[in-house]
Amino acid sequence: MSARGVRRVAVVAGVLGLAIAACVEDATSPAQCPDFCPGGQIATVESLLATAIGRDSTFRGYVERDQAFMMLAATLPQIDSRPIFETLPIATRFRINTTGDDTTTAPIVVDSAKLTLTLLRRDTAAHNLRLAFYRLPLGIDSTSTFAGLAPDFAAAPMRVVNLDSLLAQPGLVDSVTGDRVVRVDSVRHAVTVSLKFDTTQLSFVEPDSGKVAFGVRVTADSLASVALGASEEGSGPRIVWFNRVDSAGTLVPRDSQPRGLLFDGFVFDPPAPALDSNLIVGGVPSARTLLRFTVPRGIRDSSQIIRATLLLVPVAPAPGVPVDSFFLSLSRLAGDFGFKSPLVVDSFTANTPLLSPGGGSTDTVRIEVTRLLRAWQLDTTAATAAYLRLLTLDRGDTARLSGWEGTTFTALRLYSSRTPAFRPGLHVTFIPRFKFGVP
Repeated sequence: MSARGVRRVAVVAGVLGLAIAACVEDATSPAQCPDFCPGGQIATVESLLATAIGRDSTFRGYVERDQAFMMLAATLPQIDSRPIFETLPIATRFRINTTGDDTTTAPIVVDSAKLTLTLLRRDTAAHNLRLAFYRLPLGIDSTSTFAGLAPDFAAAPMRVVNLDSLLAQPGLVDSVTGDRVVRVDSVRHAVTVSLKFDTTQLSFVEPDSGKVAFGVRVTADSLASVALGASEEGSGPRIVWFNRVDSAGTLVPRDSQPRGLLFDGFVFDPPAPALDSNLIVGGVPSARTLLRFTVPRGIRDSSQIIRATLLLVPVAPAPGVPVDSFFLSLSRLAGDFGFKSPLVVDSFTANTPLLSPGGGSTDTVRIEVTRLLRAWQLDTTAATAAYLRLLTLDRGDTARLSGWEGTTFTALRLYSSRTPAFRPGLHVTFIPRFKFGVP
């Protein structure tokens, strides 16, 4: 081989040797980052945004007492509440002969009536729970007041029913009065009862077409409080009239006439207190608090929110009926228009665990709002405002936490942003924007 060939072989062998050496891993050598790797580090930041909530306001009147899903009855030191409702009219005449062409009619003769009620909420610790029924003047409506109906409630009641005695009857039927328990719902802890009224207790008035206005008071040895189902919920009171007609001197039975309600609601005393500088949620009529959030742009636009918690400080323990179970719900708004802001109830709605009135607790209320803030990250044009509501638990919905407004006298008072030491705050844990290094 010539000298030139020897040099060529030596060069090729050297290149191959370098390539082999470059492919060998050295497990003991420290890792080396390529020149173009980022130079920053991922960090988690916790921040208490003490001034994130501003221009917060309370508005009242979203659910009035005649729009609620329950009619509240209570005779307690702090509240006296009485359900009122009026039934629909019935047919006052029927054909004497139901066969043939004779269309002659005669006035009905009422034998009795049955009133069906559903108790959606009651305190099982109450003993000798009694419902007293009063006859009210026709024409009751949303303008009826506690004081205006006080003289009618001062008269003797049409009937008084002891619910504890009825529930203790064999077969849940009182053979003497004709009352019976129609249903006991173990899931909702609700009781449906059918109560009989004879003509000495509930007289039929033909000029009124059988319309009757009822008033109800509840009494007990203690803890006298129940919630009757309302027509808005689908379990309002129903009445059935049993009647006959006179056919040639003989009273002939005719089909009974079931009827629903023309109006239902409740009146109570004392009235709800006036709004002040604090925030109020709940009560009757229901009050909502409008919270407006100001989230720093660096967090809202370019960070990853790990967790966010709304912090609210109560002014005083929540008063109310011991049997109530309620929770706070924070729902985003489709637009911020003050009192008339449209509410959006979706998967971003945040709820607290169940709360109970009384107990003397003024602990800070915490609501997990991570999903709500992430929703505002997804839509940067959305109004960063939300309604805070107080809802009583719907015991019939066992799949999720849901409830109703205007069905509890409990009104939770919270400090507003006008009280700097106890104002609402926002605790956020987030990963800030990642800063890439210089290549």
